[in-house]
Amino acid sequence: MQEQRIKEILIERDSEFKMLFVKHQELEEQLQRSLLKRQKSDEERVAEKNLKKEKLRLKDAMQKRIDAFRRQPG
Repeated sequence: MQEQRIKEILIERDSEFKMLFVKHQELEEQLQRSLLKRQKSDEERVAEKNLKKEKLRLKDAMQKRIDAFRRQPG
C-alpha cells in the first residue's frame, strides 16, 4: 500500500496520528512564512531552526506509526 493511502487511513482512524499530521502542517506553514522573510533577527533565525527541528520530530513520529501500520497482518 502506498504511503499516501496509509496516511489517509491513519488520519481517519488514529487520533494521535491526525494530531501529529495537523501540527506538522501548521509548522510547515509557519516555516514557509519565515523563509519568505529576507532580513531575519537572531531570534527569528533561532525560531526557524526550532521549527525545523520540531517538524522533523513530528515527521519521525508519524513515520513510526506508518511503519507500524505496514507491519500489521492483513
